[in-house]
Amino acid sequence: MRDKVYYRILSKIAVVFIFSLWASLFISNFVYSLLKEYTSNLEAIESLLPIRMEYILVGLFGIIIFFLFTARYIRYFIQICYAVSEIAQGDSKKRVPVKFQNEFSKLATRINLILERLRTAVEEERLSEQTKNELITNVSHDLRTPLTSIMGYLSLIDRNQYQDEVELRYYTDIAYQKAQRLDQLVNDLFEYVRTKNPKMSLQMRAINLKELLKQIAIQFQIQLTQEKMKSRLSLPESPVYVEADGDQLARVFENVISNAMNYGKKGVFVDIILEVHDQLSIVKIINYGDSIPLADLPYLFDRFYRIEKSRSVYTGGSGLGLAITKNIIELHKGYVNVESDEEETSFHICLPLCKR
Repeated sequence: MRDKVYYRILSKIAVVFIFSLWASLFISNFVYSLLKEYTSNLEAIESLLPIRMEYILVGLFGIIIFFLFTARYIRYFIQICYAVSEIAQGDSKKRVPVKFQNEFSKLATRINLILERLRTAVEEERLSEQTKNELITNVSHDLRTPLTSIMGYLSLIDRNQYQDEVELRYYTDIAYQKAQRLDQLVNDLFEYVRTKNPKMSLQMRAINLKELLKQIAIQFQIQLTQEKMKSRLSLPESPVYVEADGDQLARVFENVISNAMNYGKKGVFVDIILEVHDQLSIVKIINYGDSIPLADLPYLFDRFYRIEKSRSVYTGGSGLGLAITKNIIELHKGYVNVESDEEETSFHICLPLCKR
């Protein structure tokens, strides 16, 4: 490739040089004939020169013509050099101007492409650092809250600051609940980091989505009854197969159904609908509780994001469930989204179909 470019540039220079030489011969002959006709002492002048006047004219006009043909390319090359120099000095917004259609313009285009990739890499690094800092801040906040409670109640027990056995059991029970909360948060955090890795190992096989949804609906039957809610299944008659990790996919539906139960209690029903459209399976999980504010919808699958801004454990989990859901679905080459209005909130989980 480099040899081809080298020979192409060399051939263009040779063509310009030959043309300049030919044109200079023609012009110099014309000028020399005019000088001979209108200059009476031309021979005396030529006798003082080391070479003939014709050769001088050929060389002079050849240089002028060659320069006229190459001047814009030389100027353009100098522009590229200046631009690269400014970039090297730290002007990251500077771009090399792209002119003409030749090797120099290709060079300028490639330099700009390198700069754009470098800028993207720097921006991604900045966002990665910001994300890491936000993650540390959020984790620190959520870990500190239950840990402070555990330490407080255990300190009361250690100093015997309780009235009787009943109060002791009360303090112990609160400390245990906070420890469970802490354990859930740590597990969710590890799971989030694990599912965020694009190289996460999945045990992929053909899964009958219809049967999986039936099993999960049965698992939630007791919880739904306790919350005075009911599930309604709407499934196609034929089996629907997707290539997936069964355990991970089950976790996705468990997360979304749990979310529907937490926020849809006013609506009584949780609908689980399976549809097939254009080689795509679509699972809709719908609740009929309070709607999600429009401003919150774009951020619902962000880690640690909660609609209830107080970060209370009574109004939401760790804030990682839906983020984990999104990561798992994307690892399966699918996508998840949510729609919400005054009547219903609907989560759509879309996965490509596979042949049995």
